[in-house]
Amino acid sequence: MKLSPDIWIILGALAQLERSMIQERVRAGMKNAKAKGKIIGRVRKRNSALIESLLEAGLSYREIARISKCSHGSVHAQKKEFLARKSKEQQQKLDALQKKITENKSENPIDTMKSMNVPDDIIQQVQVKIETEARSKVHEITGGAGYETYD
Repeated sequence: MKLSPDIWIILGALAQLERSMIQERVRAGMKNAKAKGKIIGRVRKRNSALIESLLEAGLSYREIARISKCSHGSVHAQKKEFLARKSKEQQQKLDALQKKITENKSENPIDTMKSMNVPDDIIQQVQVKIETEARSKVHEITGGAGYETYD
């Protein structure tokens, strides 16, 4: 008995529907398990503190992987986490500093930061941010017509 092409199309559509329903049930089960506090996946076995200290020391991925007895991929993943955390901390410091400066209502925020013994690199970042905000406001007000800076 030969099946018509229409039946194959219907069977394919049913298989696709069943597959999508299985995916939905698995996602719902994983969400439920996470809500109950179950750990999903395997336990991380790499020594994060050791890898981060070796990264700061400037060692190569190969040397770090050999010393910490893990893979290059683990070293790279830890580096990504470390850099993201470091960036977030730096952004929080900048935000706190900016909030402090706006609370002081000083005429010159750069002088205020210098009086607070803030590191020069952070002062420079804040200064660049202030300048770019000022440029964008001028550009917004003028509609971009006839305004250029020659730094």
